[in-house]
Amino acid sequence: MTFNKITIGTAALVALCAIAAVPARAQTTLSAEDARTIEFGKEIYKEKANCQYCHKWDASGDTGYGGIALSLRKSRLNPEQLAEVVKCGRPGTGMPYHDQYSYTDKRCYDLTKADLGKNAPPMGEFLSKREVEAVIKYLFARVVGRGESTYDDCVDFWGKDTRQCEPMKK
Repeated sequence: MTFNKITIGTAALVALCAIAAVPARAQTTLSAEDARTIEFGKEIYKEKANCQYCHKWDASGDTGYGGIALSLRKSRLNPEQLAEVVKCGRPGTGMPYHDQYSYTDKRCYDLTKADLGKNAPPMGEFLSKREVEAVIKYLFARVVGRGESTYDDCVDFWGKDTRQCEPMKK
């Protein structure tokens, strides 16, 4: 009898651990508001901020259309850190800043434009706080930590009626 109780207890523990190991995105359904925010963030990434120019449509980076950019798919930054990079850019690189007040005071890396001189990042399209938050939400929902892009990722980005994704079809 003791053996059965231990076996049943062990089986229950294993089942609980298996359930806990299922990724959170499989366990939750997005609210309508979150889904709208993610779509809004994708449009900011795609159009207004034109992140895809350097990071590519799938955020895989490397040698994007506009130059060498980091892969956001492999990023280890948390949402707050990534938001800081979007707002402040990266000094000494081509990563532009998107906060209109960046480097006018010490809000970005505790530096001003005068401190940076020629190492100041380029100015990008200015984004509102809401737009930055939407881009970050989009990136963490669809890109960061997702591995290589798939045909479904391509269709999600470009739409089902595009020929852009044909080479990825299997």
